[in-house]
Amino acid sequence: MTLASLSGQRIFLTGATGFIGAYFLRAAMAASHEIDALTRSKSNAASLEAVGATAIVGDLTDSKGTWREALRKADAVIHLAQPQTFGGRLTKSRAKQYSVRRVAMDRALFEAIDPARTRRIVYVAGTSYYGDCGSVICDEGATPHPRGWGPYLAPAIESLPGYVARGLPIVAAFPGWVYGPGSWFAQYVLEPLSNGKPVYGLRGRARYTSPVHVEDCGRAILHLTQHSEIGSRYFIVDDEPVPGEQLAKIAANTLGVTGHGRKLPFVLLKLLVGQVVADSLAYENRLSNSRLKSTGFAFDFPSCEQGVPHAVRTWLQEKSINKAEQQKCNAE
Repeated sequence: MTLASLSGQRIFLTGATGFIGAYFLRAAMAASHEIDALTRSKSNAASLEAVGATAIVGDLTDSKGTWREALRKADAVIHLAQPQTFGGRLTKSRAKQYSVRRVAMDRALFEAIDPARTRRIVYVAGTSYYGDCGSVICDEGATPHPRGWGPYLAPAIESLPGYVARGLPIVAAFPGWVYGPGSWFAQYVLEPLSNGKPVYGLRGRARYTSPVHVEDCGRAILHLTQHSEIGSRYFIVDDEPVPGEQLAKIAANTLGVTGHGRKLPFVLLKLLVGQVVADSLAYENRLSNSRLKSTGFAFDFPSCEQGVPHAVRTWLQEKSINKAEQQKCNAE
């Protein structure tokens, strides 16, 4: 049986309740795959069960966790889980702790996989590992120059070839700036714009980046479980790189508000958001999706001009639904 003919896979998913994980889960359930979803939280387990996944409460660092039993039955593994970084200022010290913990989480997962059963492991990394590409559009074979989060992702990413050499069927997915009706895009762009507050950026020349709509990102990761080459890397990005502020401009037009962009010098931006995030905004990241498209993947939103308005409208609808539910609860 070839990978292309597989359907109804049993998929082991880490990071199911994260931004990308939630959209991957929707795509996988819609395609009738069976999902074993690992979560650290009992409360999150209920929401996963509600959409049809089998929730497994546990932690990858628990060497005796029951998650290992489900993992050994998986046709495919999607590794989205990361050490937690929220709840405080994102300093270099915290980023270094993240780096060490990520390598440990990866090791625990990989050592528990049965390569005789599992046909694909999709490891989700980040394009900050490639860092500054300048004005050139890069493919996956480009020499990495890690920036922002990149230096802290590098140890984990650079360990992957060793696991492949040991027989694990790993492919690495590198999503670009993943935007949608939640996560950083809602917090740092949509909420400020709707409240008449500024969206902060870095002063100076326009710096291009490679975004992707979260729905396309989730679908692409699922696609790679059946249409990918072991040991390869795949950028998950739109057809065209854009200036970083373009996403906020399109969002402002969709919301019908006057843009409230405010550009700061690097030293002030660093004080506001921390060294790691500020550095993530200070480089060019123009990437090609040719390798992904060569596998037969088609984007629903090939450009941010198409994707951002959809994300904004979805965000507004979700806010309206949440408001109505809250009013109903208050009335009761």
